Amino acid sequence: MEPGHVLGGRYTVLALLGRGGMAEVHLARDQRLDRLVAVKALRPGLAADPTSLLRFRREALSTASLNHSSIVAVFDSGEEALGEGVLPYLVMEYVQGCALDEMLRQGPSLSPARALELTLGVLEALERAHAQGIVHRDVKPANVMVTRDGRTKVMDFGIAQILAMDATALTHGSVVIGTAAYLSPEQARGESVDVRSDLYSAGCLLYELLTGRPPFTGETPIAVAWQHVNEEPPPPSAYAPELPEVCDGLVLSALAKDRHQRYQTAAEMRIAVARALAAVVARTHASDVLTTCRTPPASDHVSAPVGPEPGRVQRTRGPRRGRRARRGVLAVVLCAAACAAAAAYSADGSPPAGRAIRMPDLAGKSVADARLSVQSSGLRVSRVVEGACPTPGLPVHRVCGQLPASGDAVTRGSAVVIDVPAPSSPAAQR
Repeated sequence: MEPGHVLGGRYTVLALLGRGGMAEVHLARDQRLDRLVAVKALRPGLAADPTSLLRFRREALSTASLNHSSIVAVFDSGEEALGEGVLPYLVMEYVQGCALDEMLRQGPSLSPARALELTLGVLEALERAHAQGIVHRDVKPANVMVTRDGRTKVMDFGIAQILAMDATALTHGSVVIGTAAYLSPEQARGESVDVRSDLYSAGCLLYELLTGRPPFTGETPIAVAWQHVNEEPPPPSAYAPELPEVCDGLVLSALAKDRHQRYQTAAEMRIAVARALAAVVARTHASDVLTTCRTPPASDHVSAPVGPEPGRVQRTRGPRRGRRARRGVLAVVLCAAACAAAAAYSADGSPPAGRAIRMPDLAGKSVADARLSVQSSGLRVSRVVEGACPTPGLPVHRVCGQLPASGDAVTRGSAVVIDVPAPSSPAAQR
C-alpha cells in the first residue's frame, strides 16, 4: 500500500513500519478518532492462499477477546477489494518503542533484573491469553514490543491456537509451526501444544535476555529443533558467569523436556520470576552495602589546625574535632556490623558454604516449586526420578519422595534427588 491510500474509508496510510514473512505493517491515521494506529495487512501474494487467509483471520479472532495492558490491542479488522480478490487487514494499537529482538541487537546487554522485569510482562500477557483458552505458539523477542516507558506488549497471535477449536482446522498433524530457536520439544515433534508450550518458549526468551543468545543454535532450523528435543541446555551462567544461581534454576525449570516438569501455568512461572527478581535485587543491594562500607578518610574525622589566618581570631576547635572523631568511629563500627551481617549469608540469601542446612520438605510440591525451594536453600537438584513413589493418592507430577529426607542436616551445594509418580502408575492416574 502506498502512503495516502485510505483503507475502509477510514484509515489513511502514512508509512511502512515493517515487513514480515506474511504481512506488512503500516502507520496510519484513524480519521474518525484522529489517532495513530498500526495497520497489519496480509501481503498481496498470500491473499489468495486459503491457509494464509485463515491464519490471518484467526489472529483477529484470537486477539478480539484479549484486553490487557501487556497485549497489543486489535481495534478493528476489514477486507479491502484488491483486483479479483481481497486484502484482509487488522487495525491495531500503535506502540511507540521497539521490538525486543531489536533491543537485543542494539545492546548493551540487559541486567538480570531488567531481563526478569521484561519477562514478567510477557507472562502477564500469556496468563490473560491462556485464561481465554488461547495458546500463542510463537513467543519470541520479535513478537514482544517494548514501549518508550519500558513496558512490554506481546503481539502477533497469527498462529495462535484456540484450545476449544480443532487443532487440525489450521494445520495437519506433524506440521511444525513456530520459530526454531524458541520451539518447545512437543512443537518440534509436531505434537499438540498447550499453555506449557508457551512457557517453554518464554523460558527460551528469558535465556536470551540473560545471556544474549538462545539456549540452542545451529546451522539449520532442523538442527536447532533436534536439540530442543534431544539435548539439555547449558545453564545460563555458562555464558553469563555473573548470574545468580536462582536464574539458572528458574530457566532450567521452564526448559524441562517433559512438559509435566515445567511450570504448569503462566501464573506459576510469573510468581517464580517475581521471586527471582526479588532475590536479584536483594543481592544487588547487599553488594552495594559491601562496596560502600569504606573507612571514612582521615580528613572526615580529624581536623588539624594550622594556625589562624591574618586578621582573624582563631576559634576553639577541640570540642568540634572530638565530635567529628566520635562520629567517624561510630560510622566505622556501624559499617563493619552491616558488612558482617551481609557476609553471614551468600548473595542469594542462602547460608554460606560449610554451614549446616536443614533439608526442606518438598512433599506435594510441583517440580518447579521444589526446584525453587531447593535452590533458595543453597542446594541443587541433581535428578528427577519418575516411578519411585510407593505412596498412592498424590496428584500427578507432584513430589512424593526426596533424598536427603526432610529435616536432614546437609551442607550448602549438596545434591538433591526428587521422586515423582510415573505417568502410568496408579498414583499418577488420580
